[in-house]
Amino acid sequence: MSLTQTIKEKALDLGFVGVGVATPEPFILYAEELNGRLQMYAWGKTLSQNTSVRDLDLTRFVDPARFLPEVKSLIVVTDSYFEEDFPPSLAGKIGRCYLKGLFCPEESPHSRRRKEFKKFLQGLGMKVLYGPAPARMAGARAGVTNYGKNCFAFANEAVGQSSWVVNEPYLVDRELDPDLPTLQVGCPENCQQCIEACPTGALYAPLKMDPRKCIAFHSYFNDGEIPRDLRPKMGTWVYGCDLCQEGCPRNKKWLGKTKTMNQALMERAEHLQVTTLLTMSQEHYAQKVWPLLYYIRKENRKLWQRNAAVALGNQGDPDTIPFLITALKDPEPIVRGHVAWALGRIGGSRARKALEKGRKLEQVEKVRGEMEKALAWGLD
Repeated sequence: MSLTQTIKEKALDLGFVGVGVATPEPFILYAEELNGRLQMYAWGKTLSQNTSVRDLDLTRFVDPARFLPEVKSLIVVTDSYFEEDFPPSLAGKIGRCYLKGLFCPEESPHSRRRKEFKKFLQGLGMKVLYGPAPARMAGARAGVTNYGKNCFAFANEAVGQSSWVVNEPYLVDRELDPDLPTLQVGCPENCQQCIEACPTGALYAPLKMDPRKCIAFHSYFNDGEIPRDLRPKMGTWVYGCDLCQEGCPRNKKWLGKTKTMNQALMERAEHLQVTTLLTMSQEHYAQKVWPLLYYIRKENRKLWQRNAAVALGNQGDPDTIPFLITALKDPEPIVRGHVAWALGRIGGSRARKALEKGRKLEQVEKVRGEMEKALAWGLD
């Protein structure tokens, strides 16, 4: 058995659903795409100032040799995050890949197999570096995934050839047998369903996305107010978004496939209900939420509450008004302002009374302005 085949069999034994090998030359097409849209990704260079995520200068990943000068091959493994079903109460609220904790601080099957695979490669005498390559393009170069118009990687064989997967590159200093690239777009020529499914226009053309308009981006990388014109389009999403994947015909078969329920997520689903997130304590956030959904810093619980307020406003259920009224007294202005918007969106006499009372007591001009705009909707 060749070394390449030995490595592939080990990856599959560990639970990865696909594995391929690519050559390590610079990703020129990736560089060209980035250079044409650099302003859309400038926010990544200061990401660590506002989130739990390291700064993300995507241009650094063009040439793998920048990180490992001795690199001879890229091994790309594919991990699936939709082998089990998700709690219905979290549908349309938290993106599936985040719920599975692919890269979260707490230990998971995903993190364990990544560590074991790296240790296995090192045991073969290889110098190994995990991560620093454009994952989706690396997966296509390694022949394990192809492209979708929604900018996601689609598995060539696993998970019903759907996009419920992530690619994880490993740079190694050993020349391995490369696979045939699958750089093509696998979508029907005239299909635009993913673009039509994106309510904000973030996905503005096939293979073109402006992350600054993305629901997911605003749910965890925007550390200020959610723009008023964007709030109705956020729907009930509080962390991430799956709309362009759910709208894709290539994903429908796997999406509708009967799967066993993820019991671990069922047990923690009660901690992630939107009304709970709106009024949660710092202790609840630090212990029950952040270890799984960590992009928002531990000290920025208010951003989760902001998101929850918008989600409840869009949900439009009058039964959630008491939770919003409680949050209207929150010490954080950003929370009170978005709660005011939500009460105005739901409407009704209870919402009006709460806003009128809140307006008399509110000391922050911007929040008072949100209350006045909410009251101007009529609330009948």
